[in-house]
Amino acid sequence: MKVSTIQLAKASAIIAEPTVRYDRVSILLHWTTAALVVLLWAIGQVIDFFPRGTPRVTARSAHILLGVVLAVVLVTRIVWRLRSGRRLPLATPGLMGYAAVIVHYGLYVLVATAVVFGITNAWVRGDSIFGLFSIPKLMAGNTGLRETMGELHELTANAVLIVAGLHAAAAMFHHFALRDEVLRRMLLARESSHSAAADRHAR
Repeated sequence: MKVSTIQLAKASAIIAEPTVRYDRVSILLHWTTAALVVLLWAIGQVIDFFPRGTPRVTARSAHILLGVVLAVVLVTRIVWRLRSGRRLPLATPGLMGYAAVIVHYGLYVLVATAVVFGITNAWVRGDSIFGLFSIPKLMAGNTGLRETMGELHELTANAVLIVAGLHAAAAMFHHFALRDEVLRRMLLARESSHSAAADRHAR
């Protein structure tokens, strides 16, 4: 009797939650990436407003370390997607679906490029990380390279934010205008009351 109750609860949960979603790890990595991209861009816009010395060193250190975290998250996300992540069909059929895929992979490339330029920029500039240790300065006399790497990092970071913003706007359009399931694919599902009650009953 206990087994049949759980089976009925699971069947009710499937009916109540028909949306096909990405797996939990993929969803968490996606939103972690998004949060880091926005946070890094915001810090990058205000670093130069901090007074020289400890305040600016602290801001730059936070930016650099968060950039390293983003690099780790991005590599983890790619490896997970290739090896263990849940693969879903196109969210929308035809050209719209393929365009979404292109934008998705384009974001991977842009984020990776921005991270590479950022790390290279830190090496070219030389930086102190919270005053605890220093990143050695490469090509100390090459001010032109330093300016170029800074501009490339800023350019790609802005491109990431613009494309990510368009990506988010498209998701909002699907959710609020078209009222389809595109956005819900990347949202964690709530545990239904049926399945929660079944789990408590089983215990």
